[in-house]
Amino acid sequence: MSESTSIPQEINWKTLFSGNPKDGWMHSGIGILSDGHIVFESPGGRAFIVLNPEDASFTRVDVDAAILHGITVVSNSSDDSFWICDPGGTEAAQVLLVNRKGEVTRTITRPNTKAGDAITWKPTTLAIVEEAGPYQGDIWIGDGYGESLVHRIRPDGSSQSFDGSSTSLVFNCPHGILIDTRGPQSFVVIADRRNKRIVFFTLDGEYVKSVSSEAMIGPSSFAIRNDLLIVTDLYGAMLSVDLAGHVEILIPSIKPERGEGWPNQIKDGESVAPDVIEGAVNSPHGVAVNSSGTVFFTEWYFGGRVVRIY
Repeated sequence: MSESTSIPQEINWKTLFSGNPKDGWMHSGIGILSDGHIVFESPGGRAFIVLNPEDASFTRVDVDAAILHGITVVSNSSDDSFWICDPGGTEAAQVLLVNRKGEVTRTITRPNTKAGDAITWKPTTLAIVEEAGPYQGDIWIGDGYGESLVHRIRPDGSSQSFDGSSTSLVFNCPHGILIDTRGPQSFVVIADRRNKRIVFFTLDGEYVKSVSSEAMIGPSSFAIRNDLLIVTDLYGAMLSVDLAGHVEILIPSIKPERGEGWPNQIKDGESVAPDVIEGAVNSPHGVAVNSSGTVFFTEWYFGGRVVRIY
């Protein structure tokens, strides 16, 4: 697999939101609503922020979710509905469909659960097949922080669960999922974070290929920008992957090695927010791309931040 460790061109960077570290962690996904506003977790959870990227004005909306880890906007919904994957922290995990008012309209529980099962269900990511055909409406959920399974739920309620064994390596934190529509055939692409790879399956769940790279340390989330797959690498950088599987570094990490207390830092024996700079990433987490190709991503640490690049 060929790769480049150079930065292709100067990145136009703007920090749109910096949270207050005193409010707690931002461990957030990100999505783009029908009016171009972006939605992400309010630091500390239990609410989301809807931000206008033109002037950085925003509103905060309460929601019954501890952590808005995965955010997936439903295309063409009348009320800007979006899915939240809430791994729960110390609380019960849940997958919720909410509207822009924060009202919960649907809940998904772990597939194939039987009475008495001792399970750990901590979903991190969700993707929906939207294209017309036999797989339209299928929902794919990654249980990244729990059992390291990927579940496929069909519109009729039937389901399948995948452990990655068909790839010759079982999943280890399937953290992000996207329906990859870049080519003539769509695929399910999975960020298998602790295995340091991304994995492609057909929409019917058949293994296709894996992509890895020395630059790919902890792939976390995906978005599509033209023919490129934009990847947040939690431990390393912002990456892109082309249709041939070539990996490029778009933005480097602030430092090549994680320091004590990462993604925060330790000062005077206390864990505090990291010292971040413009133009370099600390711990990129969620990512989304709008119709004009602008990339938005979140960073995971106390307070967190949301950045726009193009």
